[in-house]
Amino acid sequence: MTSRLYKFFVCMLVLSASPVVAEDNDNARELLERAAEAMGGLDVLQGVDNFIYTGFGQRYSTNGNISADLRSPPKWQSVTDAQRSFDLSGERALNQERTSYMFPFAIPLGHSWNRSNTLQTGWRMMDHPLPALLEALDPETVLGPVSIEDGRPVVQFTIEDGSPIWIGLDPQTHLPYFTRWITGSATLGDVTNTAYFTGYLPFEGVMLPIGLMNEMDWRDQTTLMFQVDSYRLNIADMPEFPEPAPGAAPAAPAVPEVEITEVADGVWHTLVPGFFGPSGGAVIEFEDHLVMFEPYGSEAQVFARIDAANQLVPGKEVTAIIVTHHHDDHAAGVRAAVSRGIAIIAQARNQALYEEWVSRPAVYFPDALARNPQPMDFIPVDEQLVLEDATQRLEIYQVVGNFHMSDAVLAYLPQERILMEGDFSEDSWTWNWWANSLRANMDHYDLDAEIVLPVHGVEATVEEKLAEAQDLAEAAQAFCDAQREAEIYSFFGCPVRYDSEGPILP
Repeated sequence: MTSRLYKFFVCMLVLSASPVVAEDNDNARELLERAAEAMGGLDVLQGVDNFIYTGFGQRYSTNGNISADLRSPPKWQSVTDAQRSFDLSGERALNQERTSYMFPFAIPLGHSWNRSNTLQTGWRMMDHPLPALLEALDPETVLGPVSIEDGRPVVQFTIEDGSPIWIGLDPQTHLPYFTRWITGSATLGDVTNTAYFTGYLPFEGVMLPIGLMNEMDWRDQTTLMFQVDSYRLNIADMPEFPEPAPGAAPAAPAVPEVEITEVADGVWHTLVPGFFGPSGGAVIEFEDHLVMFEPYGSEAQVFARIDAANQLVPGKEVTAIIVTHHHDDHAAGVRAAVSRGIAIIAQARNQALYEEWVSRPAVYFPDALARNPQPMDFIPVDEQLVLEDATQRLEIYQVVGNFHMSDAVLAYLPQERILMEGDFSEDSWTWNWWANSLRANMDHYDLDAEIVLPVHGVEATVEEKLAEAQDLAEAAQAFCDAQREAEIYSFFGCPVRYDSEGPILP
């Protein structure tokens, strides 16, 4: 990786182990105290028991872009009616907001018509300068090395839960300019997150930012844009905080139960519990190996399906996995598969993205690939790829006519007339905005499919899947009609453009 944040992350790992370049803790504390003075004075800051800010903005919707290309338009979630309440003495925060996806999705997930109510502690509070600076100046906080980034001094410190945090200071104003912390990701390994603070104004003697902007070190992607429209300090009547979750030690992750159904000779559907109900994909037997469809879900889910598949036929194991598209739930197991030396088969334009994923470190949150590094064997699909030996023929095609994803693939067994797909349709959905997917691809490639094995859901006939898609398209139409009757024209996806047969004329 070549991004500035990623290079900073690697540099910090080196600095942490190198006392030659690290300045002493006295200098770190002096820098932090100077920042506290710039914000209003340490005594004043320590006299703030609580504060609330409100505002609005947009949040990046994880890795759900239409394509894997670097310039693919990001998918955003609007954030409105937002209020964040910090109980500094209690070392907790309450985030309340209403959100809405700014793109059509299959279910109301991401649309919070009711205000959310999320308790935040530990590193989750460190994306605002006031709690971060007070935590850094706590006498029990362990201060680490001081470095320089773009002319700004950066102080490293460790909070009570062991998380490393960095705070960067403006050399002219001495105000906090950013904080930084690390989280884990199934697709990206260690993710370095940076929160930037701009537009400082005085509120009751305390300088606070009204511009909040978060960024992660994958492609320098902005993950939050937030504009504060009010601050209130030392509120007498704070909102009620939810109780924290029980503090018992986390149990070891359970091995997911795999549901296996033999669909045809040498073809099995392997499913694990998923967000949309049973999810997974097919396993196809060849002369001397197996091919799996979709590395769906978590590392544990992917390994459970691989291990179950490897028990199906004595002497045959999974050597390749077909990845339908790059969205997080479908491709989350790419790093896990690569750690086992399993080849990745995907549409050709995804190669650069998956190479980014598997090349990233996982030091703070080690995964299977970090424990067993392997190079990725990538097998590209342009328009079509055929896997064939004396016992089986599997055709893999680039998906057409799906506005939820491009650079995707489906698979087809012509002898068994079985089509395998991801995110075409599913009966657990509420709506389907791209209901033409199945018909469009069967027509485009002249596929005479009889059975559909979806990633989300169980085996169904083509007729059942087309009827399902039509029902969900009509449900989306009814929803859009209700929105229009209420004179609401801002819901993304309305009006519906496709049903199961193809485009709907305006």
